[in-house]
Amino acid sequence: MTSPANDRDRLTRASLIFVMVAALTVGTWSIYTLLHERFDAPRTVALFGCAMFDSAALFFARLAQRYATSPDSGFAPRLAMLATVTASAWTNWEHAHMKGWGTVGGVVLGAAPVIAEVAFELYHRYVHRESLRARGRVPAALPVFGKWAWLMYLPTAFKAMRKVVGYNLATASSTDAPGLTTVMRDDAAPHHPTASPDAAAPHHLVITVQQPAAIAPPTPEPAVPPRRDAPTMPAGQATDAPLRPAPVMPIDAQAAADDALRGKALSKADAVRAVRAALPDAAAPQIADALMRNGIAADAKYVRTVLSRDKRATDTGTGYYP
Repeated sequence: MTSPANDRDRLTRASLIFVMVAALTVGTWSIYTLLHERFDAPRTVALFGCAMFDSAALFFARLAQRYATSPDSGFAPRLAMLATVTASAWTNWEHAHMKGWGTVGGVVLGAAPVIAEVAFELYHRYVHRESLRARGRVPAALPVFGKWAWLMYLPTAFKAMRKVVGYNLATASSTDAPGLTTVMRDDAAPHHPTASPDAAAPHHLVITVQQPAAIAPPTPEPAVPPRRDAPTMPAGQATDAPLRPAPVMPIDAQAAADDALRGKALSKADAVRAVRAALPDAAAPQIADALMRNGIAADAKYVRTVLSRDKRATDTGTGYYP
């Protein structure tokens, strides 16, 4: 099932083809008459002359149409087509006078290629414009305030229009214009990815100009607390320096720590003390790694806390860390 847009496009192309075929028919008749009757050329030569002229005109028209769907202007094939149209119009004019039809006949026959050229040029411009629009190379339309807005609120309308133009320039240079928001709204039904560009519905540009006082300050994001199992930063290390990984415990030390914890029902603090007793020279991250390897969740900070309280208890003679 074809959409109405596709039907309209096919009708436009069919009308253009009909106009051009009619113009080529009139031109072929005139060229053949001039070559065969005025210049006494054989019929074969006259037919070849008509075929050459019509083929060149069709080639130039087709090449110009190919250029219409590209970013280039295609000025050269359009100029060549204009030259063939001019020659065709002059030939038709001479044909009318040779037959004795006067000025009226010359205008009627000479207008045929001109009408075809005008129709082709308008269609070429339309296709080229749509191709540029699909590539995003057509600027968005400026807002329409109406004549009463310009008459009654001229300064305000001028400032709003200036902000819109400034936003377009800022967008083209990849910068943000303050206090201006652009929203693209599609009023038509959603399009299928494989739909033709001709069936795409037009987009409407809705522009909202915000006053500076109405712009609320950004809300700060809440701080996320660090994970307990996140790696801790060693003392004396700068905050912007990369984290230094904990030293790797030797294999025999790992075995000794595992033996100190295997088969014992210990609290988390007692497990820290057991590993420290088995490995007196182990650092807090190493002890925490040994505990984690045996299924006891403890980080280096907790290990330091237990060892620090045990040291204070030993110095003061009080109890252990509960």
